[in-house]
Parts: sequence; C-alpha cells; structure tokens
Amino acid sequence: MPTNQLNITLSPAQVAAITAAIDALISNVPFGVNLTKDERTSLPNIGDERLPFVEKVIDNYAPANPTLVSGFAGSKAEALTDLTLYRQFENPIERLMSVLEIYKDTQQLAGSEAYKFSRVFYDTAQIAAENNVPGANAIVDDLGTLFEGQGVPHPPTP
Repeated sequence: MPTNQLNITLSPAQVAAITAAIDALISNVPFGVNLTKDERTSLPNIGDERLPFVEKVIDNYAPANPTLVSGFAGSKAEALTDLTLYRQFENPIERLMSVLEIYKDTQQLAGSEAYKFSRVFYDTAQIAAENNVPGANAIVDDLGTLFEGQGVPHPPTP
C-alpha cells in the first residue's frame, strides 16, 4: 500500500452539499423513530427469513380470511401500510449503507495516514532528542504525555 493514498480535502461547497443532502434525508422522514438499545433487541424483526411469512399473511391470507384478523394486533390496513414502508426503506438503506462504508473507509484511511506521519515524526523527534537537537526534548516530552498509560507496563526496578 502506498505511503499516502489520499491527498485531498473537501471544499466548503462539498461539505455544505453533503450536509444539505443529509438534512434532506432526515427531513423526508419526519416520522422517523430513534429506538433505544433495549427496544432494538426486544422488538421482533422481519429480516430476510421472516419477510415471506409476513408477505403471505398480509398480501394473501388476511384479505382472504377477514374473520381471522384480530383487533389486538391492529388492522389489516395498518399492517399493509407498515409492510409498504418496510419495503420502501429496503433500497435506500442498502444504498446508504454502501455510502456509509465508503465514508468510514475513507475517513479511516485518512486518519491512518495522518497517524503514520505523526508516529514517524515522533520517532524522529525521539532520535533527535537522544542526539541533543535543540527543541526536540520539548516535543518528545509534550507528545509523550499522550502515550501515558498505553503499552505494556514495565516492572519497577529494584
């Protein structure tokens, strides 16, 4: 892998366009919910394996057997609306997940490249400090505090 694959920043116009696009996504779903972690794990999910079951009930069996529709679970019309919304979200979610993966991977690579540069700089400053290069000790002392508590602890010397 090359030392630096990315050498670019977003323009202010690009940042504004991304922000506007995200705002538009949010504003187009004003009814969107934000489940708690417990709600996410406790709610039954359709998933790929249960979708055929739900589709058969709502599209076929419930309309053909109205006497079996219980009022306790809501109406057939509400269930159809919920299934329609579920289906409408499938494609956008898949596309958004792809976009999010690209954004996260790009961010990770940019951060990795910045971190690698910083580590090499710090290593060079340490060598410079060992060789009494003016100002190097101040850099090593300052940056060294950011690594405190990391790594393998050394046993105290007797």
